[in-house]
Amino acid sequence: MSTTVRPAEQSDLNELIALMDTAVLELRGQRGGEALAWALDRNVSSLDTLTSALEAADTMLWCGLWENVLVGYAIASVVTEGDDQVVLITDVYTTPDVRDVGVGELLLESAIAWATVLDAVAIDAYALPGARESKNLFERFGLTARLITVRRQLRKAIDD
Repeated sequence: MSTTVRPAEQSDLNELIALMDTAVLELRGQRGGEALAWALDRNVSSLDTLTSALEAADTMLWCGLWENVLVGYAIASVVTEGDDQVVLITDVYTTPDVRDVGVGELLLESAIAWATVLDAVAIDAYALPGARESKNLFERFGLTARLITVRRQLRKAIDD
């Protein structure tokens, strides 16, 4: 069985849009997911987000493939912290049926390799409180929690 990762291309957009739409739906259903979707600006179209990722010089978009079928993606961008560069992984998503075959691991390895080539001082990523699979994946690669956001809702938001 073959698992591979490669940089995304314009010709992947339709498949990536479908994956991102599914990922955002899954994200919004998790505890804290709505807040993260807002923070990542996932209220704009997936086409806009993915096109920006493809075109930005400081961003990478990878496709994860299982048996030559696109089943996942990752997006990482360079963030400047003072004089240093940090690579921020905003998205790592694979379809549920391939979450145990190594696609997510290869996507994360690609982001780490890119950060190393850029001589970034660190790599950051987001994981929601209940997303045990995501947290376990990140921890296997040495990413540990360094910031936890807590909230007490005081009233119902206008959009709810």
